[in-house]
Amino acid sequence: MLQRIIIICLAVALYAGISVPASAADIRAAVVSGQYTAEISCDDDFSVVDTVTGKSAAMAKGKYFLSVSGKALKLDDQLFVNPIRLLASAEGKLPLVNKKSYDGVLQATVQDGRLLVTNVLELEDYLCSVVASKTMVIWPDEAIKAQAVAARSYAVYMMRQNRQKAYDISANDEELAYAGNTAKKEAVSSLVKATSGQVLTDAAGNVIQAVTTSGSGGRTESALGAWGYDVSYLQSVEDYDQDCPDYKWEYQISPILLQTLLEQAGHGVGKLVSIRLSPLKSSGHDRTATGRVRNIVISGETGTVSLSGQELMKLLSLNSTFFDLVITTPLPDNLEVPIENYFGMEIGRKDIKIHVDDQEEAVWKNVYSSYHLFSSGKDEKVVFYGFGKGSGVGLSVWGAKGMADLSPANDYIKILKHYYKGTTLRNITR
Repeated sequence: MLQRIIIICLAVALYAGISVPASAADIRAAVVSGQYTAEISCDDDFSVVDTVTGKSAAMAKGKYFLSVSGKALKLDDQLFVNPIRLLASAEGKLPLVNKKSYDGVLQATVQDGRLLVTNVLELEDYLCSVVASKTMVIWPDEAIKAQAVAARSYAVYMMRQNRQKAYDISANDEELAYAGNTAKKEAVSSLVKATSGQVLTDAAGNVIQAVTTSGSGGRTESALGAWGYDVSYLQSVEDYDQDCPDYKWEYQISPILLQTLLEQAGHGVGKLVSIRLSPLKSSGHDRTATGRVRNIVISGETGTVSLSGQELMKLLSLNSTFFDLVITTPLPDNLEVPIENYFGMEIGRKDIKIHVDDQEEAVWKNVYSSYHLFSSGKDEKVVFYGFGKGSGVGLSVWGAKGMADLSPANDYIKILKHYYKGTTLRNITR
């Protein structure tokens, strides 16, 4: 009943041309941006309210396409002076946007000639979705609660940074991916609510930019190492992410594919000649204090390019910048040998599986030079041996699980204080 009353009041206010500001506890998530069209569908009748003219249009249930038409919005054949709001009927639900359902309010406008659809909803409802996307319901409660507080802190930080902009955060934000109601899990939602209103603040009382990483490979990275400037609460600390599926990883690529990807990114250097990167165990200037790659130099017959670790990570879709590499011709998995009879005549062939003990260890021990040279040999590969997944900065998602598993004394507050140094847990001011 209360929900119906709120919806009716919103509709009346909008019809009268009154602007309904978002509550300080509401977040504005851009669920469609930079596109020209979006699918709007609903199993119930709904209404569209033009917030400029106050014009309201009743829409029958079904599927529509919302698009940009000059400076206006077009819903199938109906034109609206933007911005508009999509409202549910008294008995129904909000329309779906690109087949995803949302709570709160949906509003659309034209921004820079393209469509912007924003979902305005209670911060806690938003968190129930994004936290569920970052964790598993079978994980320890304290690990999930730590993620909830970190996510709330990051969201509030973004809200305060972007209040003068068209939206607070993108649904595609690298830190908090938002998929609406489809991502919610009741077990996670109950833990989000158990920490309701709690955020982390720094020594000056400001809500922190609580970035997270999936795993770090044993030690997190500092903001100084990753971003080039110091942040008091983002320091390098021991991680407990040994259970992370990407705690150790390997990636191989052929020289010709690497050359092609470089060319597509605007870094044409010709046929590859060498890669310069100091060994992981060294303290080279091209690595951070924790060993992550700051920059890497790739040379070809016609040029040389220097890439940051982040640039190479994105170019090759690597798990992290925490890696070493070798250029090698891998041993085959099987060796085909002839089978001969008593007279030395071949009567068949047999595959023999090849196994070399400690092959990886031997490769690592033989990497002493910062220069890795290509030989143009058949089946030559660039092999990356890496650790962790993500930026390595902030709370480690798998590390939080590891801490909670390690001891019952490691509650969510202790976990947060470990990964965000010098912070204070406080209730947000509404």
